Amino acid sequence: MAKVNGTLMTVYSGTDLVLHTTSCTLNLEQNLYDTTDKGSGGWAEHGNGLRSWSIDFDGMYDATGTGLTADEIIALIVGRTADSTIKFGTSASAATGWTGEGTFNTASLTADLEDSAKFSGSITGNAALAAI
Repeated sequence: MAKVNGTLMTVYSGTDLVLHTTSCTLNLEQNLYDTTDKGSGGWAEHGNGLRSWSIDFDGMYDATGTGLTADEIIALIVGRTADSTIKFGTSASAATGWTGEGTFNTASLTADLEDSAKFSGSITGNAALAAI
């Protein structure tokens, strides 16, 4: 069985790497609406409804680097920048991973006393998510 080191999984906006991430999570959700009726024999039943996806990420704050910095992500949100092609995978050109159109939804900066400044954020999908 093949295994992938989590360190290799990253988030890209277009070809720009979201810089200095320490973790990233691809979330998928499907609304399961209730279809239970008297003929269900006492078992809950459901139908498959709307699907959605998002990506959460955390990292170390740094205003410089080649790629997408936390400051640039904040600027995208402030500027109400439209969707971009998002990739969750091992590299911008890899033939494995997941991709779809998404928008940066949240960004947070945390600066604790005598500790590294950190950032976190999320991307919300705006259409289908597809395997690469």
